[in-house]
Amino acid sequence: MPYQNVEWVVGQAMVEMGLPKPLQVVTSADTTVQQMVALLNRAGADMVIGFPWEQLTKEMLFNTVTDCTVDGLILKKTLPTDWSYFLDQTQWDRTNHWPLLGPKSAQEWQWLKGGLLSSGPRIRYRIVSGFLELFPSQGVPPSTPPSSDIAMEYVSRNWLMSSTVANTFFDMADSDTDLVLFDPWVITAYLKLKYWEAKGLDTTAYGNDFRTVWENRIGKNKGAPVLTLAPRARSMLIGINNIPDGSWNVGNGTSP
Repeated sequence: MPYQNVEWVVGQAMVEMGLPKPLQVVTSADTTVQQMVALLNRAGADMVIGFPWEQLTKEMLFNTVTDCTVDGLILKKTLPTDWSYFLDQTQWDRTNHWPLLGPKSAQEWQWLKGGLLSSGPRIRYRIVSGFLELFPSQGVPPSTPPSSDIAMEYVSRNWLMSSTVANTFFDMADSDTDLVLFDPWVITAYLKLKYWEAKGLDTTAYGNDFRTVWENRIGKNKGAPVLTLAPRARSMLIGINNIPDGSWNVGNGTSP
């Protein structure tokens, strides 16, 4: 089922609960509809945090020289305006082909800045005060930071998309026609649960319904790898997993 707009989600939830379907939603003067819109905004924010949805996942790319500012020993990069949280272990230095180390704790960060032996060949990072902070590799003075292309993935907090203006997204309902970037049945089930909960009613049935729909959808949103009860790390070097079967050509064009 394609994405539905704010009017559809609120109307569907209200009808399922036996309430009158509103003619308008975001600009409605009806207190029940106003409460539904407020609860929809809360539900959307909760669902952003609850699961790293593929439709909200983005990639952040920047260069440590051209896109960062220098603050003492540290390089700083402003977080994207729609940033909600990073996906763990996606932070990579593509120039040197190694992962970044972090996120570092406050204690580790102060040790990096003030310790006697804090240099190394890898970039360290942490997130603080709306910035991604980087401790340069090899202790290079910040006046001449090493140039590295950094990449990482994050989840956007914008769960609504304008249906009239291209590439325009929101984190709060702005119009009845804004598209909700979640499975419509998941957000509808959650909205009903939030409303019933706000009214102090028994939420058992709505809670069970929401959990069933939620679990079904998150299991299908991205797919899942095949797991094994006897995992074995694959070698990154030459081995049986990354060489072809059969013989190989050598320098003179013959086979060994």
